[in-house]
Amino acid sequence: MTGTSTSGWRALLLKPLAICLWVGSTFHATRAEAQEWSQTYGDGMINEGRSMQVTSDGGFILLGYTYAQDNFSADVLLIKTDEFGTEEWSQTYDDFISNNVYDNTDDSGYCVQETSEGGFIIVGTTSDEGDDSEDGALDILVLKTSPSGETEWAKVYGYPRNDAAWAVCQTSDGGYAIAGYTVTSPWDVEGHFKELYLIKTDGNGMEEWSQIFGTEDMTTIGYALEQTADGGFIIGGRKGPGRKIQNNTSSDVYLIKTDASGAEFWSQTYGGDYFDAGYSLQQTADGGFILSGFKSDSDSNYADHDIYLVKTDENGTEEWSQTFGDPDTREKGHSVQQTADGGYIIGGTQSYWPQSLGDSDMILIKTTETGTEEWTQTFGSDEGYDDSGYAVRQTADGCYVLLGRTSGDAQSLVYLVKSCGVTSATAELPTRTKKVDHIIDLWGRRVEPTSNQILLFIYEDGTVDKKVFVE
Repeated sequence: MTGTSTSGWRALLLKPLAICLWVGSTFHATRAEAQEWSQTYGDGMINEGRSMQVTSDGGFILLGYTYAQDNFSADVLLIKTDEFGTEEWSQTYDDFISNNVYDNTDDSGYCVQETSEGGFIIVGTTSDEGDDSEDGALDILVLKTSPSGETEWAKVYGYPRNDAAWAVCQTSDGGYAIAGYTVTSPWDVEGHFKELYLIKTDGNGMEEWSQIFGTEDMTTIGYALEQTADGGFIIGGRKGPGRKIQNNTSSDVYLIKTDASGAEFWSQTYGGDYFDAGYSLQQTADGGFILSGFKSDSDSNYADHDIYLVKTDENGTEEWSQTFGDPDTREKGHSVQQTADGGYIIGGTQSYWPQSLGDSDMILIKTTETGTEEWTQTFGSDEGYDDSGYAVRQTADGCYVLLGRTSGDAQSLVYLVKSCGVTSATAELPTRTKKVDHIIDLWGRRVEPTSNQILLFIYEDGTVDKKVFVE
């Protein structure tokens, strides 16, 4: 399924003001304008996009999961598009347990990479009873497909208790490395310890070795993984005390470097006194590393979360860090990439807590090579829709593509947005409590909402939002 809506038309809100930086006591945002196109995908009731790559033909491969209308379990969802986001093909995959067919399993995809021969490697989870169940129902799923998405092989890995995979990369020897977590301690009333889990396989998915990183009193999780220039691996995630890392306990961004056999070289943590996490990383052109995630300002359930960007040298020593956020919203940076100009692009989500205060939006932030904000964009659909961003990539034309989800009206869809072009205007951040006074077109005439037009919504407080209603 393609297009910007499943029925009728809906508004795409091009919000010019979003994530901001504290400068003294004044809060500002840099406006960014252009949205080249957007597409939605999915036939089920729940569809979510979690991972994306630009493919060798200039198109995109999208990964996530879907719940069919007549099925209460999730299936892995893989979508191939052209450079304009038009769907070329899609595949769903389900019912994996111990490499045999098992009905009604929950199967989710969290990371995809195009392989050297043009196929795709996928990791995620498979479960017959759901995450955190006492009997260890959650296992790591690894799936290899052909260039057209046909299954070539599938493997399930795990200890007797719960295991999950969040990241995969093809290695220089043609095999694969997988990062996530495993549970080795018994379950009790406080939960269980999760330990960072690194697996190395050959090109057919046969395990060659694995390593576990953690201590008896700490929970560690790996969310991001790359093979480094020296043949080793760099893993990013979070680390904190206790059996369950929750908002009322502490957690730090965690970075660990290994050699080619998975033996630890060094590890570092970053963050404040409260709940912080790292979701994405990349080795940078200077041999160091860039990480994105979020940082909390307190241990309260209502704590503010800001996007957290950390730059390190090749040994994990912090060179600088930046936070981006509005005190009235929560922001998380789920994806980061170094851009062609040496700066960084961050993709993620801006949301409200409690959720009743407003809708969540996809967010895109461009920074300089030292982490200074250049511009910010948010992308939202209709009022009442919640939108989340999970993966960002720069395209060959210098633009950016952001993948996530839009949800509302009892259905959620995979959401893909391409954005190019910025302006440098600066203004105050709008709030969600605004009321529309009237609507005008680009010629200043008062109008009613009309499809396929750029319209200006004038609010009672004098602020303006630009919206495009797409049929």
